[in-house]
Amino acid sequence: MSCNVDLETPILIAGGGSSGLTLAGELGWRNTPCMVVDPALTVNPHPRANAVANRSMEYFRRWGTDRTLIGAGVPSDYPAAYYWVSTLRGHEVHSLQLPSHNDLEAMRRDGPTDPRSELHWSPYLKTIVGQNEVEQMLRNHAATRPSVTQKYGWALESFTEQADCVMSVIRHMETGRQQTVRSQWLVGCDGGRSVVRESLGIGLSGRAALANFISIYFRAPEFMSKHKFGPANIYFPLHKDHCGFLLNWDTGKTWTYHLILKPGQDWQSIDPKAAITALLGCETALEVVSVQPWTAHALTANQYQSPGGRVLIAGDAAHLFTPTGGLGMNTGVSDVIDLAWKLGACAAGWAGDGLLRSYETERRPIGIRNTMEAADNFDKLHQVMKSGDVLDDDGPDGMALRATLKRDLISQEKLLKSSGVLLGYRYEDSPIGWSDGTEAPPDNPLIYTPTARPGHRAPHAWVGQDKSILDLFGAWFTLISFNGDNEIVKIFQQAAMARGVPLSVQFVDDSAVRELYGNRHCVLIRPDMMVGWRGDTAPDAFAVIDRLRGA
Repeated sequence: MSCNVDLETPILIAGGGSSGLTLAGELGWRNTPCMVVDPALTVNPHPRANAVANRSMEYFRRWGTDRTLIGAGVPSDYPAAYYWVSTLRGHEVHSLQLPSHNDLEAMRRDGPTDPRSELHWSPYLKTIVGQNEVEQMLRNHAATRPSVTQKYGWALESFTEQADCVMSVIRHMETGRQQTVRSQWLVGCDGGRSVVRESLGIGLSGRAALANFISIYFRAPEFMSKHKFGPANIYFPLHKDHCGFLLNWDTGKTWTYHLILKPGQDWQSIDPKAAITALLGCETALEVVSVQPWTAHALTANQYQSPGGRVLIAGDAAHLFTPTGGLGMNTGVSDVIDLAWKLGACAAGWAGDGLLRSYETERRPIGIRNTMEAADNFDKLHQVMKSGDVLDDDGPDGMALRATLKRDLISQEKLLKSSGVLLGYRYEDSPIGWSDGTEAPPDNPLIYTPTARPGHRAPHAWVGQDKSILDLFGAWFTLISFNGDNEIVKIFQQAAMARGVPLSVQFVDDSAVRELYGNRHCVLIRPDMMVGWRGDTAPDAFAVIDRLRGA
């Protein structure tokens, strides 16, 4: 590799998908310089992930971009329904009705405020919008941040990690021209076939090739009038010849049909229009926009960081999911929110030697947990997709089968109601954690238990009209005091200043919120909105700050 350097940046991000762009956006929000390269000039228009998790929306809320996603896909007043059907010409087997965004807002506004109620676990439920819309929002946000350099139409070709930097070669996709980029850190957010991960020789563990799919993105203006079921976000056809997921992107005019292929079936042998017509049971005017094959996995990288420490991976480069549960894209977003503040601290010079190493320690167990949960969802759903025409038998056999499947499907609702997974993750045994000796609540995929136990997500609570306590958290560390300007506040301010660690202080006078946060005088919130420490007495604040900055 030539020693000539064309470009320099503290942080080079390979890959401008949802994870890479979230990393760039979060770094840019903190004014940490970075560069993101991606071979595509524009966002992939084919929708993939369809749900932005409540946790991801909490991150985007800090940037002020959350509202751009609400209603960008399915309108905010559209029924949040889900149907499991034999086919769209057949029988309903099960359905789930959740409040629309507007209904949810009305219920919150008019009903009692209880942070332990599912309605108030977060300011959001899932936001139904295509990944293409999310990535466009992320590109737009990154473009507003002066510290973010975006280079689209460029791909990472190779890199060499050195003791004090990473030297990378990027290639212009159209001309083949190469440039050398020197950075302090390289982050591979370059997808399931990650050049970064493969160059590091990092393997994947778990279950590969759970199923092969063909994804058909199409428009059909009269689609809703051609079947008897009500509006919905997703329909799940259970008939073995049509099984998969049908995702709505607007008011029932634009769709993606993810059809599960039979073993050995070539996706190119599928006639997209014929597959849609067979599912619907009749002809309708439709336009196939794009078709893509994909494979569902449950795999996690064996390492998230190079031995030298300057090269890291995140998102699909670090884990590959089935889509069941809406966990893949959202796990990647949480990866890079964890990573961004640690890279920012390293770039600013106040991080300890162990801070960046804590990224893998904290996030890899979550990658394993979430891929396993998504695979469990898929296994159970796929198991009820084995029957044929008997599903539509109006006799006793068909009725009995549908009743049996319905009982099974009721037990599978964690597929859609997954706040326990999305909000209830925790960083046990983190090297930058400060345990208070309290017992962790159960890790239940359906049920989130709000807690301000160190290592957990700082719980949401309303502290004013449309104002969440999350809105009080600054870009770096935030000390929440429920007991005024006390001695704990003073010693933490002194310790943070001495260590060069940015710290803001917020005073909250609300007994219910204090109770939610464990009835402690003070709670220290990390930059990723996770709880770092809580207590009633003045601690060795220098020791706490040093632990949390990885020193």
